[in-house]
Amino acid sequence: MVASRLGMCAAALAAAAAPMSEAQATVITFSTPINVPSTFDGIYVNLLTGGTGATGAAIVGWDFNPYNSGSALSFFWRSTPSQASGVAGTTTGPYLDLADGAVVSSASVFAQTTAAAATAAFQTPGTHTLGFRFYNENTSSVNYGFMSLTSGGANGFPLTINGWSFEDSGAAITVTTGVVPEPATSAMLTLGALALGAAQMRRVRRQQRQAAQH
Repeated sequence: MVASRLGMCAAALAAAAAPMSEAQATVITFSTPINVPSTFDGIYVNLLTGGTGATGAAIVGWDFNPYNSGSALSFFWRSTPSQASGVAGTTTGPYLDLADGAVVSSASVFAQTTAAAATAAFQTPGTHTLGFRFYNENTSSVNYGFMSLTSGGANGFPLTINGWSFEDSGAAITVTTGVVPEPATSAMLTLGALALGAAQMRRVRRQQRQAAQH
């Protein structure tokens, strides 16, 4: 009887924890801020690994390169093996500052233009959201995501990449800035689930001792 009840408790704990794990299974999030130099080189970012560097040669498989073209912020994208690009109004720009609830998918319009005029929405002071697509070398598929950038000046600089999220199965993703749990939050939720399971086990044991006394 004891083994049976403890087994039921463990099963209940596993069932409670499973949905949380599955909800995060295909959404990858990077949340370490990255300062973008106000230079012609800017910074090269590998959206799959989170790697960054001052040159494309330094970052194998880089996808995105924000930089100062001389007058203002510009975006440069990797062209092969599949075109990395940003969500835009047309295939030649401008890039769109997305709102929460916007969907980034194969149905979105993407651009690769490097013209500074195309990034006008990201040159104003404040925090902005850029939708993107890139080639995932691990799955050999195009993935869709969104990135948070904060500009402190009228030309897009100083610029900080706050973080980004993407769906690694190739499915569409909905812009939900500030909603994806940080790693620390996920850990707290896991510890909370374990604590709940331990409390349930203690209650079972207490009931068993009370039944034995009677």
